[in-house]
Amino acid sequence: MITFFRKIRQRLLTENKLGKYLVYAISEIALVMIGILLALSVNNWNEQRKNSITEQKLLKALEEDLYVNTARLEKDIDLELRTINQANKMIAHLDERKPYDPSLDVIFSEALYSPDITISTSSYESIKFKGLDIIQSDSIQRSIINLYDVVYSNLIGETVRLEDQLWPSSVLPMIHKHFRIIGNGSKPNDYESLLNDTKFTNMVSHRTGFRKQSLDLKKDALIKTEALIALITSK
Repeated sequence: MITFFRKIRQRLLTENKLGKYLVYAISEIALVMIGILLALSVNNWNEQRKNSITEQKLLKALEEDLYVNTARLEKDIDLELRTINQANKMIAHLDERKPYDPSLDVIFSEALYSPDITISTSSYESIKFKGLDIIQSDSIQRSIINLYDVVYSNLIGETVRLEDQLWPSSVLPMIHKHFRIIGNGSKPNDYESLLNDTKFTNMVSHRTGFRKQSLDLKKDALIKTEALIALITSK
């Protein structure tokens, strides 16, 4: 093809048809430029198609992780509520100095339970590895970053911080002092001693406040997780 065009140019020059030669040369340049632009357009289209396929796969994996996180948060919220409820029952029972009953063993155990949270982040790490710009929607991209880097990060950090303040220094020593773990329950070693230990009830009250803070964080994380799922599925 190049040889064919060269022969035409040589013939026009030989015949001293300079005007036609210039028109032809300009037309040839235009054709080359059009060919380059078409090739670039096809290449860009292919890249966009590949990126779109990758984006959909990443968002699908993220959506699955978000459903896992939703289930974990819902479970932990239920556990937090039960822990708070059992702690309140235990404090009321001790404050009223009611007699010991074996049914209290389960309440003692659940009141001192420490619900934790594990967030699935593998799909988010994959998105970061590919580059966050792979997500074309600005609103989805912002929501993903906010959920993982702000909401989840704060939830995990605060959960650890709140629990670390009391668990090793106060909760665990009190458990070792007052209870013997039997099956699913915590049986008091000496119920009268437990009744008279105001440090224990103060610790439980303090820790229950922490549990309420953790509960609020998990509820907020659940709301924002469900909102991101809705945003992805509506895309």
